[in-house]
Amino acid sequence: MTGWAIAAAVLVFFAWLLRQALPSPRDRQLERLRTAARSQGLQVALRPETPTQTGDRLRPGGAERQEKLLRPFYSLPLTGAPRAPRPKWQADYRPEGASAPMAPLPPGWLLRPGTLVLAGAVLEDLGPVLAAAPPGVEGVRADGGQVGALWQERGEAAEVEALKHWLETLRRFHLAQRVRTADAEPPL
Repeated sequence: MTGWAIAAAVLVFFAWLLRQALPSPRDRQLERLRTAARSQGLQVALRPETPTQTGDRLRPGGAERQEKLLRPFYSLPLTGAPRAPRPKWQADYRPEGASAPMAPLPPGWLLRPGTLVLAGAVLEDLGPVLAAAPPGVEGVRADGGQVGALWQERGEAAEVEALKHWLETLRRFHLAQRVRTADAEPPL
């Protein structure tokens, strides 16, 4: 009788190990999304973000979060674009709203212009692009070599395709911008 109990315990243990080794349904979904994105020319990476950038400053128990969080970043490279210097900028979406709305940007979007010249109609051009962001986009990062979105991975290949089309619109906006220099027009 004791032998059967030991055999059953060993069998349960090996079944548990096998279950741990197999990917979960969420892992399989993420792999499908990332594979679809790469096949469409998007680059996918996990980007470390500080808790102040993510808005996740508190742990579920209420303690202050210190470590960096890895967030999925889907981007388009700026290959084939003219070699003019491009600005570095970022925008973050906070569903609860930004501390001070940045009209004419959509509610909840906070722009950190970096070297983006805020003269002329830049905000008027950027507002509709951000308003058209697919569900799950939490932020935009743009620099000299790529433009991309921090995206809460969801859905299937159709959502990846919608994200790619939106990133292409964002890339066109980014390529039309220039770097802020000492002789640039004064910011708004």
